[in-house]
Amino acid sequence: MLDEFDDSYITTIGTKVTKKEMVVPVPSRDIEVFLTLMIWDVAGQQEYKMFHKMYLKGVEGAFSVCDLTRKDTVNSMKKYVTVIKENTGDVPIVFLFNKADLVEEHQVRVEDVQHVESLKHIPCFKTSAKSGEKVADGFTKMAELLVERWLNKY
Repeated sequence: MLDEFDDSYITTIGTKVTKKEMVVPVPSRDIEVFLTLMIWDVAGQQEYKMFHKMYLKGVEGAFSVCDLTRKDTVNSMKKYVTVIKENTGDVPIVFLFNKADLVEEHQVRVEDVQHVESLKHIPCFKTSAKSGEKVADGFTKMAELLVERWLNKY
């Protein structure tokens, strides 16, 4: 998210908040929107489930992230779509399938997730936090969806 990678990643316990500022061009209206994203990295483990409702209050959009080398994380990702929708309504969701750089270790195919009817319209990006591959694309897509949603309200 901040264009840096640290091999000593520590699993999120509770939540970690990071700010990302972006500019989103809107050619149809001949404007640029300056957007500040407050990214809450919420612990996805089952033992933190009781906090999810609290963390999702006021959410405008959600990333659901899984590890392509661990099939169980994809199954959890699908469940979180339901949790997100139950607690936030119809907010934009973007899937990030991380560890795209570890192709030989993949246990998951993005195509399998995209075939699930309820998930078909969710943008998907195969990303690598290590190489930075497609990470910016995921954030750009989320920013575009948020701006589009906001502009459609007014």
